[in-house]
Amino acid sequence: MDWGFAWDITPDVLNGLSITLRLFAWSLLFSTIGGIALGLMRISPFPPFRWFSASFGWFIRGLPLLLIMFYVFFALPEFSSRLTLSSFDAAVVGLSLWTAAYQSEAVRSGVISVDGGQFEAAEALGMTRFYYMRRIILPQAARIITPPFIGNTINTMKQTSLATAITVPEMTLLTNRIIAREFVVVEPLVTLAIIFLLLTTILVLAQMGMERAFQLKA
Repeated sequence: MDWGFAWDITPDVLNGLSITLRLFAWSLLFSTIGGIALGLMRISPFPPFRWFSASFGWFIRGLPLLLIMFYVFFALPEFSSRLTLSSFDAAVVGLSLWTAAYQSEAVRSGVISVDGGQFEAAEALGMTRFYYMRRIILPQAARIITPPFIGNTINTMKQTSLATAITVPEMTLLTNRIIAREFVVVEPLVTLAIIFLLLTTILVLAQMGMERAFQLKA
């Protein structure tokens, strides 16, 4: 292991960091919105919402993320040229759909963990479902939702590396190019691993801080 060489190629790998972070940020935004919506639909009194959420979760969680990315990038344009996406956009769509399916289960499990009597009491007081979910149920469920939610977020960060398969120039693709150019394997892969470890460590520390904050409020 040549640590000097690893240090020298670090800037080349980091050239893809901004793409990796953009992939992660957009996917996190869309999957959070989608996950919350799907999780609430899963416990909705309206049967079509429950059916759609359950079917979506079953379908997306049953497919490999790489296959979803391939389908979005390569197959959708076969149906209509309007569905042609850039490799970056296709990766965001794939990551968002995949993560939202898992986040919805985190939301659902958190909401159903709240004592059912609180739902009945809120309805007896004449509160609308939207109001008591926002002001009473979700704040309590957040303590249960946070660990799996952040865990799924960490997985999303790591899964951005799969975007290299559809030619998104993020860190993994740049690392592969260094390997092909320099004919070395260990140093580039170790460098990439260290960067991902640092990124996921930041997310783990954020999770610990959020859990501590919820414990103080409890």
